[in-house]
Amino acid sequence: MRKITLLLFVFAFFTTLAQTTTTGEIQLATNFTVQFDIDGPSDTVTMTMVGPENRWLGIALDVSSGNGMGFGGEDVVLFLGSELRNASLTGGFGPPSTDTNQDWSLNSSSTSNGLTTVVASRDLSTNNTNDYVFTTNAVQIPILWAYGSTFALNGHANRGGAQANFTLSSPDYFQNSFEIYPNPTIEELNFDFPQNIQSANVHVFNALGKQILKTSIKKTYPKLDTGSWASGMYVVQIVTDNGVQTNRVVKQ
Repeated sequence: MRKITLLLFVFAFFTTLAQTTTTGEIQLATNFTVQFDIDGPSDTVTMTMVGPENRWLGIALDVSSGNGMGFGGEDVVLFLGSELRNASLTGGFGPPSTDTNQDWSLNSSSTSNGLTTVVASRDLSTNNTNDYVFTTNAVQIPILWAYGSTFALNGHANRGGAQANFTLSSPDYFQNSFEIYPNPTIEELNFDFPQNIQSANVHVFNALGKQILKTSIKKTYPKLDTGSWASGMYVVQIVTDNGVQTNRVVKQ
C-alpha cells in the first residue's frame, strides 16, 4: 500500500511539472522584455513585462503575421503607471478597443533605473471571445509589441513582432527556487528565499480552485499564518520577477 501511495505521489509531482510551461524572457527591444509562465494546477498564466517607464506598454497575443498590427480583434494587454487594461486590436492607427471584461489582475508594478516591471495574471481561459486561450502545451504563438506616449499603440514607431515559445519549465528553475516548510503545516508556512530575491507575491488556492489568499512576503519576514485555514490540500503560487513557482501544501 505504501508503494502504491509513493508511486501516486511521484506521478502527481511529475504531472504537475509537465503542466508548467514558460516562454522564458523574450527580448522584444533593447529596453523591453516579456515573459509568460503557465501554471497548470491553478489554471493561471502570469505575465512579467519590463519596459521604459512613463510609456504605454502593450503586448498583443496570437496575431497573424499577415495582419500587420492586428485587425481581427486580437487580445492586447496594456499598462501605464498603475493602470492595467485588457483590450483588442481593431486595425489602422486608432487605439485598441477596451474590453468590457477586464480579466488580467495586476499583481505588482515597480520602477527602477528607468524601467517599469509589471507582473499580472489571469485564468488560462476567461470564456471571453476576445481573450486568447492559454494551454499547458508546449506551443508557439506570434505576438506583437509596442510602447509609446499614447494609448494608440498601433501607430508607434517603437513596435514589432516576436515569437512566444512555450516550453516545459527548466528543472534548474525548481532547483533554485523557494523552499516551503513545514508541509504538512498546522500554524504557519515558512519560505526560504533564493539568494537573489528579496520579495514575492503569494497566491493560495484551495482544492476547489478558489483563491483564498493574495499577499506579498519579504525575505525579512518570510512566513504565512495558516492557523485559520481549513484542513485539506492547497496550491501555493509564488510570483517573482524570475517567474512563477507552484507547490502543493497540506494543512492538518
